[in-house]
Amino acid sequence: MSGNQRQGIGVIGVGKYVPGKAVTNAQIEEWTGIPAADIVAKTGIVTRYIVEDGETASGISAVAAKQALDMAGVSPEQVGITVACTFSGDYVYPAMACKLQGLIGAKNSGAFDIMANCTGFQVGLGVVSDRMRCDPSIEYGVVVGTAIQSRFIKWTDPESAMYFGDGAGAAVMGRVPEGYGVLATEVFTNAKVFDSVRLRGGGSSYPLRPENIHEGLQYYEINGMEVWKQVIQHQPTAIEQVLRKIGKTAADVDFFIFHQANLRLIEYLMGKMKQPMSKTYTNVAAIGNTADASLAIALCEAVQQGLVQHDHLVVISGVGAGFTFGATVVRWY
Repeated sequence: MSGNQRQGIGVIGVGKYVPGKAVTNAQIEEWTGIPAADIVAKTGIVTRYIVEDGETASGISAVAAKQALDMAGVSPEQVGITVACTFSGDYVYPAMACKLQGLIGAKNSGAFDIMANCTGFQVGLGVVSDRMRCDPSIEYGVVVGTAIQSRFIKWTDPESAMYFGDGAGAAVMGRVPEGYGVLATEVFTNAKVFDSVRLRGGGSSYPLRPENIHEGLQYYEINGMEVWKQVIQHQPTAIEQVLRKIGKTAADVDFFIFHQANLRLIEYLMGKMKQPMSKTYTNVAAIGNTADASLAIALCEAVQQGLVQHDHLVVISGVGAGFTFGATVVRWY
């Protein structure tokens, strides 16, 4: 189809990769001293999975992207744009998306990375849908959210060890009938809490050197209470604002996909919007917080399980370090 028959830009294929190496709450208790029962009570997380030594961010991204391409029935040569949403690419630079483009064979695609942390995949969907609207020659796009966090976690630090796992998720975007696909996107940032979640080592302000290698700059630093406050203050606002753009409210939404940071936060958000938990999907108990991959994996699993269906109004919403809040509303095709 072409012309006015295909004016929307929507997700037409999804894929994921979750590593096989489990880290249980019993292990976290042994390393940090936090009782396993307390971890569940605070976060809802039971297990998280991390990559093996030889696995790479680009490699696990390619697995997810190939699954999404297969589901969409799209060949790699048809892809016009490849976007990787990650802070944990193979190198500081160049962009991981460039490596991914080669691994999946998308030789006709431009490629670049987006760093919006845990809301990166949601931001990426908006960027690619915008690019495809602006450039009719781009028929298909690939958006991947990827996180290899295990290599930046100090496993004796309870603030980070209890939460995080690794993984990758992907979506293929294509042209769908008018009225379907991405309807609106909202992104806003509260820079006042920029330093509340950070990884300083390797940045230009904190280059790793022999003289500072033992200062712990290469590990996550997290203010968990500040994260909680930011989410409960601002994420409902992001959702409300994106829905207002299309004249809808939370009650009109058929399904919500949230960043899987903490089960208790998701329960809070649904309660705040007066929506039942049956209208969302969670996997945080099973795989932990997979950061940039979280929204993508949750969306993939919800689609695979038939929870997201044709004509559903779907909100995809996350919050990322910085702090960046986002929400995208999609009419599912």
